[in-house]
Amino acid sequence: MNEKTELSPESFWEPGTQILQQDLWGSRLVTSRPVTVVKDVSEYLALYTHPNAPYRSGVIKDRYSMPVSQRIDVYMEMLDPGTSHLEESVSGDYHVLTLTPPNSWHSVWLFWTSDWRLETYYVNFQAPIRRTSCCILVRDYALDIAVEPNMAWSWKDADEFEELIGRGFFTESQISSIRTEADRTVRAIENRESPFSGAWKDWRPDTEWPVPEVPDDWHIMDS
Repeated sequence: MNEKTELSPESFWEPGTQILQQDLWGSRLVTSRPVTVVKDVSEYLALYTHPNAPYRSGVIKDRYSMPVSQRIDVYMEMLDPGTSHLEESVSGDYHVLTLTPPNSWHSVWLFWTSDWRLETYYVNFQAPIRRTSCCILVRDYALDIAVEPNMAWSWKDADEFEELIGRGFFTESQISSIRTEADRTVRAIENRESPFSGAWKDWRPDTEWPVPEVPDDWHIMDS
């Protein structure tokens, strides 16, 4: 998991290409989200999600009404072999741009309202993404940071992250990598480094990009 992935120029996707973002919990697929490639270069992969875009997702009802230990019980049960039932869903009424550097333990999500008012930056800590010919595989690691446009920030789901550590979910190497990445990201936020510098605030997608549909083979991850 710590091995770096070096991409040749022909491995990059062209702007406007529609791919799947496959979110995994352990090895189980929990979300299949069609997205549009904005830019795919050596520095980052940028993906766009239209407002009210279709996707498939597992649903944990009333998640935050549960005590954290009960939530983690549910998460751990989801690691058992089997296939999750993913329901047809529609994203919210907002634009989302996702920026993921290669070989990185995080991605940054920018959320705008439907009329393009920047609402938040959201840092998701995760394993370095794996790429296939038609998708990216993303393994989430629970810990997040919510960042307001004025750069005020706060941890999110830190209690879940610590509970997962206590349950032995992470290796020592993973814990070290996530904490190091979290410290580095906080410094980037406080110093207003990219992508928190505001450089992406006025980004807009190509108006001719269609809203992607969920393909029939949405469950495929190895092609």
